[in-house]
Amino acid sequence: MELDQISPYIRVAMDSVIETPWTIEERMIWDYELLFLMEGHLEVRVEEQIYEGRPGDVFFFKPGERHAIKSIGTHTIRQPHVHFDLNALPNSQEVTVSFKSIDQMNDKEKGWFRKDLLSSPPHFIPNYFRARDATHLEQVLLDLIREHETKPPYYELRVKSAMLDLLAILLREQYYGGKTNKEGQVEFLSEIRTYIDRHVNQNVTLDELSEKFHVSKFHLIHLFKTMFQMTPIQYHQHIRMERAKNSIQFSNTPLSQIAEQLGFANIHTFSRAFKTVMGKSPSHFRVNR
Repeated sequence: MELDQISPYIRVAMDSVIETPWTIEERMIWDYELLFLMEGHLEVRVEEQIYEGRPGDVFFFKPGERHAIKSIGTHTIRQPHVHFDLNALPNSQEVTVSFKSIDQMNDKEKGWFRKDLLSSPPHFIPNYFRARDATHLEQVLLDLIREHETKPPYYELRVKSAMLDLLAILLREQYYGGKTNKEGQVEFLSEIRTYIDRHVNQNVTLDELSEKFHVSKFHLIHLFKTMFQMTPIQYHQHIRMERAKNSIQFSNTPLSQIAEQLGFANIHTFSRAFKTVMGKSPSHFRVNR
């Protein structure tokens, strides 16, 4: 699956508030469904696996999977959700939301099942997980629903953009979750990365990071590289050079001034660092912009 080719089709997007008791009998859907539980308590069965859903939990239903849902207790259920195709298809507008089991479908409906591209690495989203950043996911999902329901001018672009954002959130949840094995590690490493981002215009050293974040240099390098595929210093140099490249290509700022703005002692040090990271000299990028 080529991620840059994804163009979602949003079938249904609703912020559902449901009084209990409430049940969805076993069914198979033709598309994907993302359900975020904001309020209430659910029992969700996917194939033979049973999950207990509480506020902050995410359920992700896939084409052709048997699943059923029922409320637990008396608390009102609030569950914003979205049905979507990963890519718009010629029959996307014709296909509806399924509440049928496979034996209740006619031959035409049995041909509506979308190919599941999100059940194997590297693009795997599980049926159930607890969101690390539930607030962000909730905000993006509710923004998508609002656009889809009110349909202001050019809403199609906004809902597609929001759906892509949601997919990135879901995939990153699994990616980062697989890279770390201790609670709080993602937040810790994100804090270090934010610090580096904010100090792009000056030198940053391992000694400085080690002292500020109370972690050994060896352990810091290991954790950071596991998460971001480069060491902290490589990351710092990379974002400096990206900033430099943008200034070179999209402004007339002299190279010496760009070097100074990014905290380099002189143009020669800057040029060597730039060529090491980018493979070409700053002057080459300026001439060929």
